[in-house]
Amino acid sequence: MDKRLLLLGVLRSQQAHGYGLLEYLKNHSSGGAAIGKSNAYRLLHSMEADGFIASRPERDGSRPEKNVFEVTQAGEQLFQELLLNALAEDATASQPGLSVLNYLFEVEPGAAAEQLGKRRDKVATRFEFVKNVPNEVRELHPALDLEVLQLEVELNWLNKTIAALQPRAEKMSVIK
Repeated sequence: MDKRLLLLGVLRSQQAHGYGLLEYLKNHSSGGAAIGKSNAYRLLHSMEADGFIASRPERDGSRPEKNVFEVTQAGEQLFQELLLNALAEDATASQPGLSVLNYLFEVEPGAAAEQLGKRRDKVATRFEFVKNVPNEVRELHPALDLEVLQLEVELNWLNKTIAALQPRAEKMSVIK
């Protein structure tokens, strides 16, 4: 996904300085929305140079001056274009965390089951968190409903795969 879309999406709803923008994305986004600090600032400066956002200095009391960003008319047009293109993409096909699973049987089954158990615990924690997001927040973020379904499917797959690996692990331990 084009990370400019995420930045523009947040800035359309609120003006923000770079750190505030990163904090918002960290706390309100799911999975693929992560943007590193240096990458975010590089994108913000590039988008400003291209005329998609504008900044103005702002000072809060005696605190250091910060640049507050907002979307320009050209940025709104870019947002609309990027959003329409992204809506047509199959985002599930490009999840990097899934491709590693193709090599699952290249490691010892017991070790694979143990690591998948750790993954399951993390996915289960995320599932519980997203599932319990209040309805008024869910209404503002319709992708959360999809995320709940995806996490539920992943949990089912992990449970099934771990269960299938355990007999293999037991068989390998008998052979050793």
